[in-house]
Amino acid sequence: MIPRRTGLPLAFAVCLVTAMAGMSLAGCHQLFPYRSPGEVLYRKHCTECHGLDAAGNTPRYMGNAYADLRDNTWRTAAANEGALEAVIETGVFGEMPPFGDRLSREEMRQIAFYLQVLRGERSPEPPPK
Repeated sequence: MIPRRTGLPLAFAVCLVTAMAGMSLAGCHQLFPYRSPGEVLYRKHCTECHGLDAAGNTPRYMGNAYADLRDNTWRTAAANEGALEAVIETGVFGEMPPFGDRLSREEMRQIAFYLQVLRGERSPEPPPK
């Protein structure tokens, strides 16, 4: 009777799986790029109406100039950080719900910062090290 080598296929499978996992994790920064806290909050609370790029090109608000957050067409305020926070907090009557009861002051500040990144007024926050 010839002895069977059962350990070799198992060791090969383990090496293959480990190599594949290593290759897939090497591309994680491309597949799952760092998102700042402001971007995460913006994506959760704002993209439905304003879109991922803040252009307002969503099915519900397409054609509404106030949904485009990248330009200076603002109904209630200038587009500086304090004014952005105020609009996020109080909303715009008949257009945008207030978020002051759903978001903390820091979360509103983070969204306002990210909006300025989308507008090209600030550089993105670097990922933590």
